[in-house]
Formats: sequence, C-alpha cells, structure tokens
Amino acid sequence: MITDTIYEHLMEIQSSKLKPLISKATIIEPSETLSNVINKISKNNAYDVFYLNGKYTLSTNIRTLLNAKNITKMKVESFLYPIPYLSPNDSVQKAANIISHHRIREVPIVQKNKIVGVVTVQRILKLLSTKDNKWIKANLIYTQNPIVISSDETLSNARRIMTSKRLDHLPVLNNGKIKQVLTSTHILECILPQERQGKKSIGIKTLHKLESKIGNIGSMRFPQCTPNDNLNHIVNLMLKTNSSCCLVNLWDNLRGIITFRDILELLAASKIETPIPLYI
Repeated sequence: MITDTIYEHLMEIQSSKLKPLISKATIIEPSETLSNVINKISKNNAYDVFYLNGKYTLSTNIRTLLNAKNITKMKVESFLYPIPYLSPNDSVQKAANIISHHRIREVPIVQKNKIVGVVTVQRILKLLSTKDNKWIKANLIYTQNPIVISSDETLSNARRIMTSKRLDHLPVLNNGKIKQVLTSTHILECILPQERQGKKSIGIKTLHKLESKIGNIGSMRFPQCTPNDNLNHIVNLMLKTNSSCCLVNLWDNLRGIITFRDILELLAASKIETPIPLYI
C-alpha cells in the first residue's frame, strides 16, 4: 500500500529527537483573564498556551477560545484541559501523534517538572522539507470537499461552523470564486476588545462585530497547489507564506485543502493511547 511506502520513507524523520526542534512556549496561569491570554497568543504568534499543573500539562488554544464571552473578566481556567507532554529525547513521531490526535499545533516539552519549551508543527515541517518527498503528491494527502462559506455570511456563523466542526480554516466564496481564507485567528481578533474601549460596551461591540458580514476579512494571500504538486513544494509554500493551510485547485475549481494535520498524519502512528484522564 502507498501509505506503508510513505511510512517507511519517513522513518528517519519519525525517529529524530525533539531536542533540536524546541522553541519558546507561551506559558499562562489559570487565574489570568481571557483577554490577557488572547493578547499573549497574539504577541507571541502562538496557537496553543500551557500551564504545568503537578504531573499534568493543561492547555487551551485559539479554536477553543472562540466561544469565549466576557473576556475581560472571565478567567482562562475553565477553558483549560489536560494535554500530554514529551521530553527532549522523545521522537518526532510521538510529537506528531499528539499534535494530530489532539488537533493542536504545539506539543509541550517538560524537563525536571518544568515546561522548557514546545515543538511546533512548523519546526517539524521544516525538518520534513529536508527529505526528498517529491514523489508524494497532494492528491494522496489532501482533505476533499472542504467546507466553504460565503462572504455574505456573518462572522458569528463562521465561528459556529469552526467550533462545531473543529475547523481552523474556511475558504470564503465571493461571486463564486475563492477570494480569501478565514481562519480561527481572524475570528479571535474580532473578539479581542480594542484599546480604550469602555468595559461596559465591550460585550455589545463584540457581539455587533460578530454579526457583521465576513466581507474581505481573511487572508488574501494563501498558498495554492494542484493535485499533482509534490509535498516538498507544498510544505515550502506554507512555510514561506507562514500559512497553516494550502488550497488544492484544479482548473480554478476548489478540490480540497491541506492543513498542518493532513501533513503531520504522515508521521503519526495510526493509533495512540491517551495516558491522561479526560478530566482531572
């Protein structure tokens, strides 16, 4: 099977140690307000944030925070959930397993009861790009028939779709053509109150903003490829444009989407065990 061939081809990457890939983590406290946490996410260009609670690592991310309300007063504690962590000597495959299974983009690295950093999807993709993957084509990995949304729909409806379907990307249709990609980050920016905005008016203004049409909100410059383009080309496009997805088109028609998760699943095992309880 082609999947077995790909798996064997990438074994060297899978067995690589995480230590050279570690970068700075965004650390939070459960007592912080949602507004403060979202500001940290924006400032650090992060997707996931972490807190070490004894032997468990708690986390939340951009998509989870999309349903946040009253963000200037509400604490982030209720949005935190347990996530597995790894050590610097663990393998890339273990990181890919966790990232893919939990739909996150960063896995925390813990050493001596301290979060010493994270390994991000981008660092793994950069490592993956060093290998000759030109024979692995987009049509082997992309998600077919992605959910799209009209530019006339509201931001609130986009948020509902993202949270209910656990999506971070929505290609936006304008006059029958894909003009931009709306991401969970764009929605979160709409929730974040503007500076100097009175606290009493924050909730009302946020609600009104979310009821606005999508219009031109989203990324206008997004990677695109054909079903026959190779993995190296796609990864390099995504890294160069700092994008978390690539649209797959054929004759100006959207055929699919490739996200970080689609690529990471090439490195992940087919089934993983969850060594942490669902609730702690």
